[in-house]
Amino acid sequence: MVHRRILTNDSITASLAEPLNETAFGKGLVVRGKHLIIIDTPNNSAIVHRTHAQQLYMQPISTFSLTNISYANYSTSYRTTWSALIDKMPCNLHLLTLDQLEAKQYLVRVEHYFELHEDEVYSKAIQVDLQQLLTSLGKISDLTELTLTANMPLADMKRLNWTTTENELSYWNATSEFLL
Repeated sequence: MVHRRILTNDSITASLAEPLNETAFGKGLVVRGKHLIIIDTPNNSAIVHRTHAQQLYMQPISTFSLTNISYANYSTSYRTTWSALIDKMPCNLHLLTLDQLEAKQYLVRVEHYFELHEDEVYSKAIQVDLQQLLTSLGKISDLTELTLTANMPLADMKRLNWTTTENELSYWNATSEFLL
């Protein structure tokens, strides 16, 4: 359910004890969406789905501003295009985060966004050379692998370990390959 508008208790929202009457500009809210259907073979569905999802949800946001100078003067005075990447990334990798924390310190998060065995080619592990990929930022002198939330070094993370009644471990010990 995307949106509800009720003025009486329907026994589902009893804890609210108030009507749900969301309005904007004097009218009830209207929710609009878009549904995309991609039909392909099961072998091709993962590559089509993943790449289209990235293009749809990670598309650039265009912003505009009024200026008093001509485009020719503006483009010679300011940088109008720039990319930290010197080369195109492989199809199964996505640069999730490139955030400058300090003058020469960056938070870089790269994700492999295909599931295991989801695609015959693109689900395989891939080796990444961050120095070659991000040459435009300078030479990498130090690297610290962080947790997924980037709030502590991975080496400092202490996991809770236990064994289930079926003698299985509580975590999966995987390794990531990065060539620097």
